Amino acid sequence: MTAAPGTAARVWADLSGRGLATRAGADTLTALQRSAGNAALSRTVGSADGPRLPHSPGPTGSARRTVQRIATVPGGSYPADREEGDRGPHFMEQEQEARVVAGSGATLGPRGVPERIRFPAREVKPAEAGLRVADDGTLAVLDKDEPKEFYAVQQVVDNANAALDAAGSIVRLALQGRSITVGGRRLSRVQPVLAQQTQQPGGEEFVSLVRSTCITVACKLMGSSRDKTSRVMLGGGTGSFDITPGSDSDPRISSLAGQIASSPDGGLDVSGAVGAAGARDRAAPDNGRVYGEAVRNGGRDGTAARLGVNQHASPHVGEGYAIFSMAAEDERDHSVQPPAARGDNVWGYHFAAVVASSLDGSCRVTLENYARNDFDRIAREELYDTLYQRAKKAGGWFSTVSALNETDDQQAFKRKFDDVMRVLCTDPAIKEVQGLPRRRLQEDFEDHTGRAWFFRVYGGGPGESFHEQQAASGYFNNPLTVRVARP
Repeated sequence: MTAAPGTAARVWADLSGRGLATRAGADTLTALQRSAGNAALSRTVGSADGPRLPHSPGPTGSARRTVQRIATVPGGSYPADREEGDRGPHFMEQEQEARVVAGSGATLGPRGVPERIRFPAREVKPAEAGLRVADDGTLAVLDKDEPKEFYAVQQVVDNANAALDAAGSIVRLALQGRSITVGGRRLSRVQPVLAQQTQQPGGEEFVSLVRSTCITVACKLMGSSRDKTSRVMLGGGTGSFDITPGSDSDPRISSLAGQIASSPDGGLDVSGAVGAAGARDRAAPDNGRVYGEAVRNGGRDGTAARLGVNQHASPHVGEGYAIFSMAAEDERDHSVQPPAARGDNVWGYHFAAVVASSLDGSCRVTLENYARNDFDRIAREELYDTLYQRAKKAGGWFSTVSALNETDDQQAFKRKFDDVMRVLCTDPAIKEVQGLPRRRLQEDFEDHTGRAWFFRVYGGGPGESFHEQQAASGYFNNPLTVRVARP
């Protein structure tokens, strides 16, 4: 597709800032951009200035960042086709706030209790559906926080499925009806299905991907046989080590961050990084602050390029990204200036599996989820009251149940919840078993959140990488991003 206006100027500024604009002038770049677009311009400039790509070995480990960028296309500016047999809306966005609803698709919950806790998805009409489009125009993703589909040409899907199959992933990609035309290219709607299926199962709005926890989903999508174990790939895969993060991080990642901070920029090679991670004994005080200050303002960009970490992490389809917070004693993010206090929003880590890429390799599409832990809070504040009020209408049964008190601990809450559920459930196999209705409702919620996945797209231009976008989200302190694969 044609590049956005001003691209050549931005490319020139980008190249100049990195000392690469020595063989082509701004007029030449403008002419190239007009005639060939960003992808061809990037390849032409790359061949002229000659620095190695991040995965190419070299004595200095140097790398350039690709010029390609993700274009933004406004909603309503492209045809959204409808053909006979198409089903479902063109676009859906996963909502991030839980709420109590009555009756919502497939359920594992107890009979006679239609109330459920849900993270709903809402339809986005094409008129308001802005797109983020790969530079070569072969794929597009809804420009919203958590889109439930992406659009692509058939070859993108075929390439992705071959790579996912090779990785042993639990999913494949399938065309699910609907198409759009962007930049003169027809793109079809793509969603995940389980590997043994050829299309989305009837009666289910979205396929369930095991659980909502990001690391479990990513490991299964990458073909790992263990829920939390993956392999960190450094230097384009020339060195690696396994990680199994706990609740917050992994000691090997912390050791790697400490070694990056203590080594001069570009001085740490792959073998040294693997050795440092394997030692698992870096007990440097205030490791997060030291690392954050070291990488601030590109302070270790040469090392990052050599190791293929942070903005230089480049996983293939069937692999993934993993970003970790490095804890500082003052609980601040020292990778920015002034150091930022993130409050209670800091995540220990986040994993995202790559499931597709544009044909020119400039953009990667991830399939992600994250732990949606609102069940107990919402259950206390909303669901219990809804069920309690309905139980009151049961006449004589009401004498056996009582409202929640602010002083009730978790055990008291569970006991009262079970009492209410027994009142409401009419199935003898349910009402006579202490705790079973509540557990079934919890299982239903876990099944539902396994369907709360979404797609995201990451590019190769400045600010478009997974690392840069996640770091800018405010969810991480002193972040370190690595490429991961199945062990």
